[in-house]
Amino acid sequence: MFVKIIKFLKLKLFYNYLAGAIEFDKKDGGQSWRNSITPPLDKILMYTQDPCKTEALVTDMTVMEAQEKFNGWIQSGNYDLFTDKFAKIVHKDLRMVYRSDFLIVHLFPKVKTTGTIHEMAETWRQKKPIYLIWKDAKSNLSKWALYLVISSGGRLFESENKLIEFLSVKYAIENQSFRKQITQILKSFVRLIDEKIYTFRIIRQKRILAELLEKKKKLEKKIEPLTEPKESEKEKK
Repeated sequence: MFVKIIKFLKLKLFYNYLAGAIEFDKKDGGQSWRNSITPPLDKILMYTQDPCKTEALVTDMTVMEAQEKFNGWIQSGNYDLFTDKFAKIVHKDLRMVYRSDFLIVHLFPKVKTTGTIHEMAETWRQKKPIYLIWKDAKSNLSKWALYLVISSGGRLFESENKLIEFLSVKYAIENQSFRKQITQILKSFVRLIDEKIYTFRIIRQKRILAELLEKKKKLEKKIEPLTEPKESEKEKK
């Protein structure tokens, strides 16, 4: 009965995070495979956290727009602005990693990535499983990355479909103990509240910053710049 209620309400009790190249995926910043795998994950009631979809929350830009800005700041030597903005992305993405029950990673042979390895290491450190889709990346897979997957209790998959089949059984609510079901329900409510608070704080910070900038502009308009007297005024004197 309890399981039927959970399914009827379509409660997503298990959280995942989609890790993979963004910066060096010149095609679309890693959006294609994430958009492809999210619907089947939704179907098996998995709560999917996509770093591409949350980019605008902290940068007010799309993934591709942000990369273009970052490249411009780096090339011009504006490292302070780059660091300030990029730190928000790192914090946002690692926060989603911490909130996840497991990590889904998709690597491609011709697309290098560094942030993904960082996220895998953090997941491994938290003793959470890493599930790697690696069909296209077998020949170039880092041994370090492979170690992180295997020692985390994770698995390797030839395709997205194989991964979905595995998750639909391992994380099916009816296959969990009653204690696990209750634990995941409580964790889900805490995560939802935490997400609301996090989003509220970011939006509030943006609003405060916008108000301060507006006040600065108004103040600058009120202050008349000092100028030299005109020639006609000098002659009169």
